[in-house]
Amino acid sequence: MATLRDYWPTAGWRDASPGAHGMDGAQLEQARDVLLQQAPHMTSLLIVRGGHLVTEWYADGAAPDTLHNVMSVTKSVLSLLVGIAIQTGDLEGLDESLGDLLPDYFTSSSDARKRAITVRDLLSMRSGLAWEEYGPSVVEMTSSKNWVRYVLDLPLEHEPGERYNYSTGDSQLLSAMLARATGMTALAFADLYLFGPLGIERRTWPADPQEVTVGGAELSLTPRDMAKIGYLVLNEGRWEDSAIVPAAWITESTRQQALVVPPGARDCPPIGYGLLWWLRPQGEFASAMAVGFGGQYIYVIPERDLVVVMTGDASSPPEQFRSNRMLCEFNFVEDTIIPALET
Repeated sequence: MATLRDYWPTAGWRDASPGAHGMDGAQLEQARDVLLQQAPHMTSLLIVRGGHLVTEWYADGAAPDTLHNVMSVTKSVLSLLVGIAIQTGDLEGLDESLGDLLPDYFTSSSDARKRAITVRDLLSMRSGLAWEEYGPSVVEMTSSKNWVRYVLDLPLEHEPGERYNYSTGDSQLLSAMLARATGMTALAFADLYLFGPLGIERRTWPADPQEVTVGGAELSLTPRDMAKIGYLVLNEGRWEDSAIVPAAWITESTRQQALVVPPGARDCPPIGYGLLWWLRPQGEFASAMAVGFGGQYIYVIPERDLVVVMTGDASSPPEQFRSNRMLCEFNFVEDTIIPALET
Protein backbone atom coordinates (compact mmCIF):
# COMPACT_ATOMS: atom_id res chain seq x y z
CA MET A 1 0.00 0.00 0.00
CA ALA A 2 1.40 3.37 -1.02
CA THR A 3 2.11 5.94 1.69
CA LEU A 4 -0.41 8.74 2.16
CA ARG A 5 1.06 12.06 1.01
CA ASP A 6 0.36 15.56 2.27
CA TYR A 7 1.34 17.15 -1.07
CA TRP A 8 2.50 16.22 -4.56
CA PRO A 9 5.41 17.91 -6.35
CA THR A 10 3.48 18.55 -9.59
CA ALA A 11 4.26 22.28 -9.43
CA GLY A 12 7.66 21.77 -7.80
CA TRP A 13 9.46 19.98 -5.00
CA ARG A 14 9.36 21.15 -1.41
CA ASP A 15 12.74 21.30 0.33
CA ALA A 16 13.37 20.02 3.84
CA SER A 17 16.32 19.31 6.07
CA PRO A 18 17.57 15.72 6.11
CA GLY A 19 16.94 15.51 9.83
CA ALA A 20 13.27 16.36 9.37
CA HIS A 21 12.92 13.17 7.35
CA GLY A 22 15.07 10.77 9.31
CA MET A 23 18.44 11.20 7.61
CA ASP A 24 21.85 12.14 8.98
CA GLY A 25 22.54 15.59 7.56
CA ALA A 26 26.23 15.50 8.40
CA GLN A 27 26.74 12.28 6.47
CA LEU A 28 24.84 13.64 3.47
CA GLU A 29 27.06 16.73 3.58
CA GLN A 30 30.00 14.40 3.05
CA ALA A 31 28.23 12.50 0.26
CA ARG A 32 29.21 15.02 -2.38
CA ASP A 33 32.91 14.56 -1.66
CA VAL A 34 32.53 10.78 -1.68
CA LEU A 35 30.64 10.92 -4.97
CA LEU A 36 33.28 13.04 -6.65
CA GLN A 37 36.02 10.73 -5.43
CA GLN A 38 34.23 7.72 -6.91
CA ALA A 39 32.82 9.43 -10.00
CA PRO A 40 34.35 12.86 -10.71
CA HIS A 41 32.24 13.29 -13.85
CA MET A 42 28.96 13.42 -11.92
CA THR A 43 26.89 16.59 -12.39
CA SER A 44 23.97 16.19 -9.98
CA LEU A 45 22.76 14.37 -6.87
CA LEU A 46 19.18 14.62 -5.60
CA ILE A 47 17.70 12.74 -2.65
CA VAL A 48 13.96 12.61 -1.96
CA ARG A 49 12.81 11.26 1.41
CA GLY A 50 9.24 11.43 2.65
CA GLY A 51 8.28 13.30 -0.49
CA HIS A 52 10.66 16.18 0.18
CA LEU A 53 13.93 17.12 -1.48
CA VAL A 54 16.46 16.73 1.35
CA THR A 55 19.63 16.97 -0.77
CA GLU A 56 20.22 18.75 -4.08
CA TRP A 57 23.69 19.30 -5.51
CA TYR A 58 24.96 20.28 -8.97
CA ALA A 59 28.37 20.61 -10.62
CA ASP A 60 29.97 21.68 -13.90
CA GLY A 61 27.33 24.29 -14.71
CA ALA A 62 24.34 22.01 -14.19
CA ALA A 63 21.30 23.48 -12.42
CA PRO A 64 17.76 22.45 -11.46
CA ASP A 65 16.39 23.52 -14.85
CA THR A 66 19.17 21.95 -16.95
CA LEU A 67 17.91 19.40 -19.46
CA HIS A 68 20.03 16.27 -19.36
CA ASN A 69 20.13 13.32 -21.77
CA VAL A 70 19.18 10.44 -19.51
CA MET A 71 20.40 7.83 -22.01
CA SER A 72 18.96 4.36 -21.22
CA VAL A 73 16.86 5.68 -18.33
CA THR A 74 14.59 6.30 -21.34
CA LYS A 75 13.83 2.58 -21.43
CA SER A 76 12.28 2.64 -17.97
CA VAL A 77 10.09 5.59 -18.97
CA LEU A 78 9.00 3.59 -22.02
CA SER A 79 8.01 0.76 -19.67
CA LEU A 80 5.71 3.14 -17.80
CA LEU A 81 4.10 4.16 -21.09
CA VAL A 82 3.39 0.52 -21.95
CA GLY A 83 1.65 0.10 -18.60
CA ILE A 84 -0.42 3.21 -19.25
CA ALA A 85 -1.32 2.01 -22.77
CA ILE A 86 -2.65 -1.24 -21.32
CA GLN A 87 -4.70 0.78 -18.83
CA THR A 88 -6.18 2.98 -21.58
CA GLY A 89 -6.97 -0.08 -23.69
CA ASP A 90 -4.71 0.95 -26.57
CA LEU A 91 -2.62 -2.16 -25.97
CA GLU A 92 -4.52 -5.37 -25.36
CA GLY A 93 -1.72 -6.83 -23.26
CA LEU A 94 1.76 -8.22 -23.17
CA ASP A 95 0.99 -11.03 -25.59
CA GLU A 96 0.44 -8.74 -28.57
CA SER A 97 3.07 -9.54 -31.16
CA LEU A 98 5.11 -7.85 -33.86
CA GLY A 99 2.92 -9.61 -36.40
CA ASP A 100 -0.17 -8.10 -34.76
CA LEU A 101 1.08 -4.53 -34.47
CA LEU A 102 3.67 -4.12 -37.24
CA PRO A 103 2.35 -6.36 -40.04
CA ASP A 104 3.68 -4.02 -42.75
CA TYR A 105 7.22 -5.02 -41.84
CA PHE A 106 6.63 -8.67 -42.71
CA THR A 107 6.10 -10.50 -45.98
CA SER A 108 4.96 -14.03 -46.60
CA SER A 109 8.59 -15.15 -46.65
CA SER A 110 9.48 -13.50 -43.34
CA ASP A 111 10.53 -15.66 -40.44
CA ALA A 112 7.31 -16.58 -38.64
CA ARG A 113 9.21 -16.69 -35.34
CA LYS A 114 9.98 -12.98 -35.62
CA ARG A 115 6.28 -12.27 -36.10
CA ALA A 116 5.69 -14.06 -32.79
CA ILE A 117 7.96 -11.74 -30.73
CA THR A 118 5.68 -10.20 -28.10
CA VAL A 119 5.52 -6.98 -26.11
CA ARG A 120 6.64 -8.98 -23.07
CA ASP A 121 9.64 -10.37 -24.95
CA LEU A 122 10.77 -6.84 -25.83
CA LEU A 123 10.17 -5.45 -22.35
CA SER A 124 12.25 -8.23 -20.80
CA MET A 125 15.00 -8.11 -23.48
CA ARG A 126 14.16 -11.60 -24.73
CA SER A 127 13.43 -11.02 -28.42
CA GLY A 128 16.05 -13.56 -29.49
CA LEU A 129 17.41 -11.16 -32.13
CA ALA A 130 21.20 -11.07 -32.59
CA TRP A 131 21.95 -7.69 -31.04
CA GLU A 132 25.41 -6.62 -29.73
CA GLU A 133 24.81 -3.72 -27.36
CA TYR A 134 28.51 -3.01 -26.87
CA GLY A 135 29.45 -4.03 -30.39
CA PRO A 136 28.38 -2.50 -33.71
CA SER A 137 24.61 -2.77 -33.36
CA VAL A 138 23.75 0.68 -31.96
CA VAL A 139 25.92 2.52 -34.49
CA GLU A 140 24.63 0.45 -37.38
CA MET A 141 20.99 0.96 -36.38
CA THR A 142 21.32 4.70 -35.91
CA SER A 143 23.20 5.01 -39.20
CA SER A 144 20.52 3.13 -41.13
CA LYS A 145 17.64 4.70 -43.07
CA ASN A 146 15.03 2.65 -41.20
CA TRP A 147 15.86 1.68 -37.63
CA VAL A 148 12.96 -0.71 -37.13
CA ARG A 149 13.75 -2.50 -40.39
CA TYR A 150 17.41 -2.80 -39.36
CA VAL A 151 16.48 -4.51 -36.09
CA LEU A 152 13.93 -6.82 -37.69
CA ASP A 153 16.44 -7.90 -40.30
CA LEU A 154 18.84 -9.19 -37.65
CA PRO A 155 19.17 -12.98 -37.42
CA LEU A 156 17.08 -14.71 -34.79
CA GLU A 157 19.66 -16.44 -32.57
CA HIS A 158 17.23 -17.80 -30.00
CA GLU A 159 13.55 -18.50 -29.71
CA PRO A 160 11.61 -15.41 -28.56
CA GLY A 161 11.25 -15.39 -24.78
CA GLU A 162 14.06 -17.90 -24.29
CA ARG A 163 17.15 -15.88 -23.39
CA TYR A 164 17.91 -12.41 -21.97
CA ASN A 165 20.13 -10.12 -24.07
CA TYR A 166 20.24 -6.39 -23.32
CA SER A 167 19.15 -4.63 -26.51
CA THR A 168 18.42 -1.02 -27.38
CA GLY A 169 17.06 -2.47 -30.62
CA ASP A 170 14.32 -4.27 -28.70
CA SER A 171 13.29 -0.92 -27.22
CA GLN A 172 13.03 0.65 -30.68
CA LEU A 173 10.69 -2.13 -31.79
CA LEU A 174 8.64 -1.55 -28.66
CA SER A 175 8.37 2.19 -29.36
CA ALA A 176 7.16 1.43 -32.88
CA MET A 177 4.57 -1.03 -31.54
CA LEU A 178 3.37 1.52 -28.98
CA ALA A 179 2.99 4.14 -31.71
CA ARG A 180 0.94 1.77 -33.87
CA ALA A 181 -1.28 0.75 -30.95
CA THR A 182 -1.95 4.28 -29.70
CA GLY A 183 -1.95 6.21 -32.95
CA MET A 184 0.62 8.68 -31.63
CA THR A 185 4.34 8.78 -30.97
CA ALA A 186 5.70 7.74 -27.60
CA LEU A 187 6.52 11.41 -26.95
CA ALA A 188 2.97 12.58 -27.69
CA PHE A 189 1.56 9.74 -25.60
CA ALA A 190 3.92 10.63 -22.72
CA ASP A 191 2.97 14.31 -22.88
CA LEU A 192 -0.71 13.39 -22.62
CA TYR A 193 -0.67 10.64 -20.03
CA LEU A 194 2.63 10.88 -18.10
CA PHE A 195 4.59 14.10 -18.42
CA GLY A 196 1.51 16.34 -18.35
CA PRO A 197 0.00 14.93 -15.15
CA LEU A 198 3.41 15.01 -13.42
CA GLY A 199 3.97 18.65 -14.37
CA ILE A 200 6.92 17.81 -16.63
CA GLU A 201 6.93 20.61 -19.19
CA ARG A 202 10.57 20.79 -20.29
CA ARG A 203 11.67 17.70 -22.19
CA THR A 204 13.06 16.64 -25.53
CA TRP A 205 12.77 13.20 -27.08
CA PRO A 206 13.91 12.78 -30.72
CA ALA A 207 12.70 10.28 -33.29
CA ASP A 208 14.19 8.00 -35.95
CA PRO A 209 13.85 8.70 -39.72
CA GLN A 210 10.32 7.20 -39.69
CA GLU A 211 9.32 9.49 -36.77
CA VAL A 212 9.34 6.63 -34.29
CA THR A 213 10.39 8.08 -30.93
CA VAL A 214 13.80 6.70 -29.91
CA GLY A 215 12.83 3.91 -27.54
CA GLY A 216 16.10 3.13 -25.84
CA ALA A 217 17.80 6.48 -25.19
CA GLU A 218 17.96 10.22 -25.93
CA LEU A 219 15.10 11.42 -23.71
CA SER A 220 16.19 14.62 -21.96
CA LEU A 221 14.74 15.65 -18.60
CA THR A 222 15.79 17.87 -15.73
CA PRO A 223 17.10 16.04 -12.64
CA ARG A 224 14.08 17.26 -10.65
CA ASP A 225 11.76 15.73 -13.24
CA MET A 226 13.76 12.50 -13.16
CA ALA A 227 12.97 12.51 -9.45
CA LYS A 228 9.26 12.81 -10.29
CA ILE A 229 9.51 9.65 -12.39
CA GLY A 230 11.10 7.84 -9.47
CA TYR A 231 8.52 9.23 -7.05
CA LEU A 232 5.69 7.99 -9.27
CA VAL A 233 7.14 4.47 -9.13
CA LEU A 234 7.73 4.79 -5.38
CA ASN A 235 4.02 5.59 -5.01
CA GLU A 236 2.96 2.55 -7.03
CA GLY A 237 1.88 4.64 -10.02
CA ARG A 238 -0.32 7.01 -8.03
CA TRP A 239 -0.09 10.79 -8.42
CA GLU A 240 -2.39 13.21 -6.63
CA ASP A 241 -5.89 11.69 -7.01
CA SER A 242 -5.15 9.50 -10.02
CA ALA A 243 -3.62 6.12 -10.77
CA ILE A 244 -1.47 7.34 -13.67
CA VAL A 245 0.16 3.93 -13.99
CA PRO A 246 -1.64 0.83 -12.66
CA ALA A 247 -0.18 -0.36 -9.37
CA ALA A 248 -0.18 -3.87 -10.79
CA TRP A 249 2.06 -2.66 -13.62
CA ILE A 250 4.58 -1.17 -11.20
CA THR A 251 4.65 -4.50 -9.38
CA GLU A 252 5.03 -6.51 -12.57
CA SER A 253 7.65 -4.28 -14.19
CA THR A 254 9.81 -4.24 -11.07
CA ARG A 255 9.55 -8.01 -10.59
CA GLN A 256 12.54 -10.06 -11.72
CA GLN A 257 12.14 -11.44 -15.24
CA ALA A 258 15.80 -12.38 -15.68
CA LEU A 259 18.72 -12.93 -13.31
CA VAL A 260 21.59 -11.05 -14.95
CA VAL A 261 24.20 -11.48 -12.20
CA PRO A 262 23.57 -14.38 -9.80
CA PRO A 263 24.38 -14.13 -6.07
CA GLY A 264 28.09 -14.32 -5.34
CA ALA A 265 29.20 -13.83 -8.93
CA ARG A 266 32.11 -11.49 -9.72
CA ASP A 267 32.11 -10.06 -6.20
CA CYS A 268 28.89 -8.28 -7.11
CA PRO A 269 25.43 -8.14 -5.53
CA PRO A 270 22.72 -10.09 -7.36
CA ILE A 271 21.33 -8.04 -10.24
CA GLY A 272 18.05 -8.79 -11.93
CA TYR A 273 16.07 -7.32 -14.78
CA GLY A 274 12.36 -6.60 -14.77
CA LEU A 275 10.40 -5.00 -17.59
CA LEU A 276 12.94 -2.32 -18.62
CA TRP A 277 13.88 -1.75 -14.95
CA TRP A 278 17.04 -2.98 -13.25
CA LEU A 279 16.77 -4.66 -9.84
CA ARG A 280 19.61 -4.54 -7.33
CA PRO A 281 19.68 -4.56 -3.52
CA GLN A 282 21.01 -1.50 -1.74
CA GLY A 283 22.31 -3.10 1.41
CA GLU A 284 19.38 -5.01 2.88
CA PHE A 285 16.77 -3.10 0.89
CA ALA A 286 15.40 -3.95 -2.54
CA SER A 287 15.58 -1.26 -5.20
CA ALA A 288 14.39 -0.69 -8.74
CA MET A 289 16.76 1.32 -10.90
CA ALA A 290 16.59 3.18 -14.18
CA VAL A 291 20.18 3.33 -15.46
CA GLY A 292 21.81 5.10 -18.38
CA PHE A 293 25.27 5.22 -19.98
CA GLY A 294 27.68 7.61 -18.30
CA GLY A 295 26.10 7.53 -14.85
CA GLN A 296 22.43 8.44 -15.21
CA TYR A 297 20.41 6.93 -12.37
CA ILE A 298 17.00 6.86 -10.77
CA TYR A 299 16.98 4.66 -7.66
CA VAL A 300 13.63 3.74 -6.09
CA ILE A 301 13.82 2.15 -2.64
CA PRO A 302 10.23 1.69 -1.46
CA GLU A 303 10.94 0.18 1.96
CA ARG A 304 12.78 3.36 2.96
CA ASP A 305 10.50 5.86 1.13
CA LEU A 306 13.56 6.98 -0.79
CA VAL A 307 14.37 8.18 -4.32
CA VAL A 308 17.92 9.02 -5.41
CA VAL A 309 18.73 10.68 -8.74
CA MET A 310 22.16 11.22 -10.27
CA THR A 311 23.39 12.48 -13.61
CA GLY A 312 26.85 12.32 -15.12
CA ASP A 313 28.72 13.82 -18.04
CA ALA A 314 28.27 11.17 -20.72
CA SER A 315 30.76 12.71 -23.15
CA SER A 316 33.81 11.10 -21.51
CA PRO A 317 32.84 9.06 -18.44
CA PRO A 318 35.24 6.79 -16.56
CA GLU A 319 35.44 3.30 -18.01
CA GLN A 320 33.22 1.69 -15.39
CA PHE A 321 30.35 3.97 -16.43
CA ARG A 322 30.50 2.95 -20.10
CA SER A 323 28.68 -0.38 -19.72
CA ASN A 324 26.48 -2.27 -17.31
CA ARG A 325 29.53 -2.64 -15.08
CA MET A 326 28.21 0.50 -13.38
CA LEU A 327 25.45 -1.61 -11.86
CA CYS A 328 27.98 -3.83 -10.12
CA GLU A 329 30.94 -1.58 -9.36
CA PHE A 330 29.27 1.69 -8.36
CA ASN A 331 28.09 1.25 -4.77
CA PHE A 332 27.61 4.89 -3.77
CA VAL A 333 23.97 4.59 -2.68
CA GLU A 334 24.53 1.39 -0.72
CA ASP A 335 27.71 2.65 0.94
CA THR A 336 26.86 6.31 1.52
CA ILE A 337 23.11 7.06 1.33
CA ILE A 338 21.64 3.98 3.01
CA PRO A 339 23.84 4.41 6.13
CA ALA A 340 22.53 7.98 6.47
CA LEU A 341 19.04 6.66 7.18
CA GLU A 342 18.19 7.05 10.84
CA THR A 343 14.54 5.96 10.73
